[in-house]
Amino acid sequence: MVALTRTRSHLAFIAALLVGLSAIGSGARAEETVRVGTSAIGSYIFELLDAGSGAGIFAKHDIQLERTDFAGGGQLAQGISAGAVDIALSGSTDLVFIAKGMPAKAVTMVSAAPVDFAIMVRSDGEIVKPEQLKGKRMGVTSPTSLTAWLALDFARRQGWQPRDITLAFIGSTPSELAALQVKNIDAFVGNAQAGYIFEEKKQGSALVTFDYLTTYITHILYASDALINDHPKTVRDFIAAWFDTVKFARANKDETIRLTMPGTKLSRDVAAKTYDVQTPVLSLTGRFEPQALKALAQSFIDLKLLDKLPPLSDLYSEKFLASQPN
Repeated sequence: MVALTRTRSHLAFIAALLVGLSAIGSGARAEETVRVGTSAIGSYIFELLDAGSGAGIFAKHDIQLERTDFAGGGQLAQGISAGAVDIALSGSTDLVFIAKGMPAKAVTMVSAAPVDFAIMVRSDGEIVKPEQLKGKRMGVTSPTSLTAWLALDFARRQGWQPRDITLAFIGSTPSELAALQVKNIDAFVGNAQAGYIFEEKKQGSALVTFDYLTTYITHILYASDALINDHPKTVRDFIAAWFDTVKFARANKDETIRLTMPGTKLSRDVAAKTYDVQTPVLSLTGRFEPQALKALAQSFIDLKLLDKLPPLSDLYSEKFLASQPN
């Protein structure tokens, strides 16, 4: 059984919408093909879908993945709303789209601390301590991004005022890297995988990591309302396959790295470091801890993504986790 087909191009969003137009309201199709969307290409955690498929785990659960990688959570949310995506693996900030009407629910907490992000600085030695970032210009992707919140939270934990750092809205991590190299910014919050490549080339280093944010939620599995309502067993089967994939990854480092490297495009050394940092934060229960949800909700208010939050219980469901260990 072919367990994974995927779309990876700048036309992915359009292609997924065209598929969705013929399947709106149908959820997963009869042959148990599940249309999975991710919000980015190359993230190790997202590439675990490849590992699960390559190891035959999804096939054992009678699931065939049809995967589309979108250019960000906004496009992914549009894909879900158009009926083109059954399951989404994305960042926790996509809960905002549910609050704004996206027909889906968060169904599994995937990872806790945002260890896949770091504050990167140049290797020229100008900044070697976190406290030296006070008064500096720090790159983030956008005003409402998780990277912006992480920068502000870092400043707050240093005892600084928001004005004590200047946020520069640069865009993608490659753009942040370029801005850092030409000294348009002094540091940036970005994808740790790219940072490891930066370190490997001796162009910079990770000055601050965010493993201390243990009471947080970074990645989530979302299920469309159509899939939840029409095919609840498929949701359960997918989640079971995901947890089996996580268990496989924890127990099989070399094979997991081999299966994810074609997607991450990382060198063997960087892939191994990424595995060592990110695999331990993958949840084996999927449960949404109340304090972590509160911390996440506060980040939405801090970033002005929402004026006020609806009841958090409206945004997620744990009913598909009943068979998982507590």
